[in-house]
Parts: sequence; C-alpha cells; structure tokens
Amino acid sequence: MKARQVFCYLALVAVFFTACNKDKTSQKVLNITGINDSKSQLVNVKLQKSGEEVEKTFPIGCRYMLSTIFNAKNKTFGYMDCHKVYRIMDVETGAEVKQIPLDESIGLVVVDTIRNVLIGKYFIGGTDKYNGTDHVLTINLNDGSIISDNQFYVGGFWNGTYFFRDIENEYVLLKYPDNVLVFVNPSTGDVIRTLNLDTELYNGVYDRKNNRLIGATFTGGTGKYDGIVHIVTVDLNTGKTLSKVVAQGINFISGEEKDYDAETNSYVLICGYGDDYGFKKEVIFFDVATGQVNERYQLDFDLTSLKVWRSDK
Repeated sequence: MKARQVFCYLALVAVFFTACNKDKTSQKVLNITGINDSKSQLVNVKLQKSGEEVEKTFPIGCRYMLSTIFNAKNKTFGYMDCHKVYRIMDVETGAEVKQIPLDESIGLVVVDTIRNVLIGKYFIGGTDKYNGTDHVLTINLNDGSIISDNQFYVGGFWNGTYFFRDIENEYVLLKYPDNVLVFVNPSTGDVIRTLNLDTELYNGVYDRKNNRLIGATFTGGTGKYDGIVHIVTVDLNTGKTLSKVVAQGINFISGEEKDYDAETNSYVLICGYGDDYGFKKEVIFFDVATGQVNERYQLDFDLTSLKVWRSDK
C-alpha cells in the first residue's frame, strides 16, 4: 500500500512539473526578425498572446544577399554590408556589438554557436559563375580574426538552402540544379560527403532534432501565381523524401524568406498578394505534417531574411 502511495505521489509530481514546463513554454513570446530592405531597417516584432504587436526598427546600411544570421544564444543578428564589413547587432536594442572588416564579401553565412565561429563562402570567378572557385571562410567571433580560408569547390552553383550541423562540424550547401547536398568541413575545406536528394527542393531549413531537411517545391500552373506549393521533408542520411504535403492557401514561393519553428513543427514562409514588389505581407506557419496553417500574422511592410524565435518577454 505504501509503495502504491509513493508511486501515485511521484506521478502527481511528474504531472505537475510537466504542466509547469508546458506553461513556461507557452508563455514565451514569439519574435519575428528580419530586414525591411525598402527602408534599410532591421525589424523585430514581438507578437504578444494578447494580440498586441511591439515593433522595433533600427537603421542599417545596404547588405549582401544570403548573408544574415541569427544567434539565439545572445539575441544578435548579423549581415554582410556592401563595404565588406560583417556587422552584428543586438535585435532588442539595435546596438551594434561587432564589426568585422573582411577582404571579401561572404554569403551563405551560418554561425557555429558551440565554437563561436562565423562561417561563410566567397567566390573567386572564372569567366562565368560555373568555372570559378568557392572558398569557405571561418571567423573567430570573439576577436574577429580569420581562423581559416580554404577552397572547397570548383564550378559550384548554389541555391538558398544552406545550414550548419554544429555537433558534426559540417557546413552544408545544396548544389543547384543537381539537388546534391555538399557537406564541407569548414576548418579545412574538405568535402566530407555528398548526398543526392530524390526531390527538387527550395528554401530548405534544417531540423536538427529529427535530422531532416524541410523545404518547398513548386509544380504546375500556367503562370507565376497559380501553381501548387508542396512542403517536403528529406532524410539527411539517405536523401529520400519522408513526406510531401500541399501548403494550404498559397500558390507561389519567393526569395530567402523561410524558417522552421520547432515548437509548433511549422515551416514558416512570408507570402501575400500583389505585384512582384508588394506581396510579402503575411508570415504563415505551415504544419509540416499536414500543410495546414498553424498561425498567420499580417505585416504592413516587406520583410526579408526571416528569423523566428522566442523570448521570455
């Protein structure tokens, strides 16, 4: 009898702490961070449970495409400016916390939060984009010094799918149009392995917990805005498609505006309506498993370089 009472008591304690943990998670405030290119601003929007939106904007200069990072550990946002300086800002205060002058502009930038290293690539050209050489650059974020600078590929052409596997120390890029993932040791430039995907994929984001790549495909339609968008997941061990569902309510994808929200298992895109320069108006959270809309938020400005994260307040 005593043993049963102890068991019941422990079970109640476990339920209590589980409920507390869930409450703590649900109390987190959703943040949407990115760049308003038309106004050259870093934008951070806090979406409160009450429905209130708290928007902060901070001026920035021009920037290099596909160069932004968000570091959740210290809530900083980085970008490569047009003068070969990598700039890192606090997203909540707008303070610039670091400037890193470089000899080359880097793109496809990621951050290694374990080793506190910035990683990016630059291109030394041949006569066209297919016969130059790609170099991977690693930078110490403590002092801004260059750790390594190595050639890693010849004749590569990359789309907007790139990410970093921190435990494995792998810088990963998707080669277009072959749909081949290239896994690079950023410290040496050595190609560790390649992986052929069995599906076309754009706007890929990495889900570490499930070791999968999540992205989108676009099929059908006679024009730019009347096709079908599918959300696909790919196994990073085999390259095989794990799932493919229709993204409900949209018929196009655009740019580099994508992220993954692990808390709701959502693939996040910016969509909307209008002409080529005015349709990025809504942030939509699509359930990866079903394609249904989990959440959506209206924006009154264009936003690129989307980063989704949660804060305590």
